[in-house]
Amino acid sequence: MATNYDTLSKQIITYANKIDSVDFINAIPFFISMGQERIWRELKTLGYEKVEEIKNFTSGSAIIEKPANWVETISIVYGTIESPFTKSIVLFPRSYEFCINYWPNADDSDDSNPPLFYADRQKQQEGGAGPPYEAIFISPTPAKAVKYQLTYLRRVDLITNDNQQNILTEYYADLLFYSCFLEAVIYLKDDPRMQVYQGLYQQALASANELTKDRYTDRGVKRDKD
Repeated sequence: MATNYDTLSKQIITYANKIDSVDFINAIPFFISMGQERIWRELKTLGYEKVEEIKNFTSGSAIIEKPANWVETISIVYGTIESPFTKSIVLFPRSYEFCINYWPNADDSDDSNPPLFYADRQKQQEGGAGPPYEAIFISPTPAKAVKYQLTYLRRVDLITNDNQQNILTEYYADLLFYSCFLEAVIYLKDDPRMQVYQGLYQQALASANELTKDRYTDRGVKRDKD
């Protein structure tokens, strides 16, 4: 059953029996924000899946940019100058260390050694400038500006008073409520309901993650040990 920010707020107040507590009611936005943050950390789901627009590798560059709302790479597929879906190759995920050992000089490219792997971090810039995880590292370095497409898990906007719904309210209403109500119980301190709602949250989380596991079973790219 779908919910929204307003109904979730009312549910938390009702279940906590704090309809007359101004301090508790004022803390509701914090409970809902922190509850969602917990779910983003612990739930992996294809419900957040996003297919990025088709782009081109840069010839001689081992770096491609991550989208602003990137959480985890699902796949990177590339093909020819005309299309990523012609003579397609799916890159295999590896550690950054594996990638630089396989192709030590990222500034060099060779048409006879096309890209095979990627790592969810980038080559550190000279002088240590630039966060190492803001981009994706490709190995070997692309020699041609062929087209590629990135599929990834994205972080969606949190629900707030101004943003009433998101994927959690639509598909994971029970998980969302349990997570947010747990934040309220923590606020109340020594509340005997803590263990009960912690268990309910874990059950809902396990159920959601099991669905995700089943949906990932047929994905073509999985992380092998390096």
